[in-house]
Amino acid sequence: MPTAETTRALEQSRANQLCDMDRGVFYSYGIPSVIFWLNPSLFRMLEPLVEEVGVPLFRLLVARNSSMGTDEDYHSMVTTFGKTFEEGFLAWGLAVSTGGWGRFELPVFDREAERAVVVVRNPWELEMQRGSSVRWGCPFLQGKIIGLLSHALGVNCWADEVLSAEDEQPSSVEFRVYRSDRTIGAELAQLRAAHHEEAKRSLEQRTQELRQSEAKQRAILASLSEVVFTLDERGRLTSYHVPKEQAAFHDAPERALGRHVSEVMPGPVSTVLLAAVAGVVEDELPREVSYARERGGEVRFFSTKLSILRDPVSETNGVTAVERDVTERVRAEQALEDRLALIQRQQEMIQALSTPIIQVWDGVLALPLVGVVDSRRAASITESLLQQIVSTQARVAILDLTGVDVVDSAIADHFLRIVRAVELLGARCLISGIRPAVAQTMTQLGMGIEKARTFGTMRSALKTVMRGQLA
Repeated sequence: MPTAETTRALEQSRANQLCDMDRGVFYSYGIPSVIFWLNPSLFRMLEPLVEEVGVPLFRLLVARNSSMGTDEDYHSMVTTFGKTFEEGFLAWGLAVSTGGWGRFELPVFDREAERAVVVVRNPWELEMQRGSSVRWGCPFLQGKIIGLLSHALGVNCWADEVLSAEDEQPSSVEFRVYRSDRTIGAELAQLRAAHHEEAKRSLEQRTQELRQSEAKQRAILASLSEVVFTLDERGRLTSYHVPKEQAAFHDAPERALGRHVSEVMPGPVSTVLLAAVAGVVEDELPREVSYARERGGEVRFFSTKLSILRDPVSETNGVTAVERDVTERVRAEQALEDRLALIQRQQEMIQALSTPIIQVWDGVLALPLVGVVDSRRAASITESLLQQIVSTQARVAILDLTGVDVVDSAIADHFLRIVRAVELLGARCLISGIRPAVAQTMTQLGMGIEKARTFGTMRSALKTVMRGQLA
């Protein structure tokens, strides 16, 4: 029992309140109670519930439960606090006002007409909701008024609620009470039934939408030539679509579902896929991998794109994979590469034939030219000739122009560059076989090619070299 030193009692307006400071317990009419701040404490507890279930259902639930205690309120307090209902009710209102419920008024009570009007100034529910965008009125007080007035009038009553303006000071709520067949329980049952029907319709609609979506997905998958499958984080197959044309290289979906990818696909393939799955789950970025499959001596090539798959229900991540048969593309690319390699070899052969370097004697190289010498061919001639001079330690290179019919400034410049490059290696570059028309063009162009040692024929150039008559 609390001691007198640590107990504080408050008796005002018939209120019986006691605070046991040792235990930290507050009693109101002998019942353990608690005092909350209306806002934020109590408001923040109730607001999420209102938003979750909706205002109509919240109001009816609160009103029903608050009305359940009105039998005791009426017989233990109202009837004992006054000789008449009016006196007892106002005395009860004064008592509960000490708990912050508001100030109660009873401007109308007509027993014969079975009607009444109750006004509550500064009701705790409206004060709690002041300044909030979410308002649900005074269902607690409504339940109390309905219950008390039903006892007082001896008939089932209903109370219409009229609230003051949101910014009105002081706030107030008026309950217009009258005989009615409406009950809180019936209203609650009706609302729950409506919610049930609405939820049922919503579920049926959602189910229909899911069925339609599933049918569309099946139709889309059936039209694809790609293999489409999904994997969870551990690499287990959660779905597996295999078109008929790919069935020879894949297990049947009914045997693959729920199994690990390493049990369904060849070792090299599952290794590549599992590495890609780990990467996609980690950074949620798509991956694309390639691999080959072999069955019955046939090898086919596949390219698979993997992307993240989020499950909003389990809040886990998986992977969607789309595998495409790219065998024809790979083979076409390989054929193209083989063709390009062949063309390259042929070009090298043609280039070698177009710049035939002949070692006609120890230390003597001859290069007969035929056709047009452009910049690309001139570079090739220079490179090949210089390599041969170095490798054979040649001291003389004869550039024979017998097969060259046309010479312009560019061609003449190429010849001059070849002569200078040869001489930079310490060898002599002789030019033979210059035709009269070519010689006349070179002279007119004044390119300086005439400074090189020239001969009418390669034979005369060779004789000079063999006789050692080079100056």
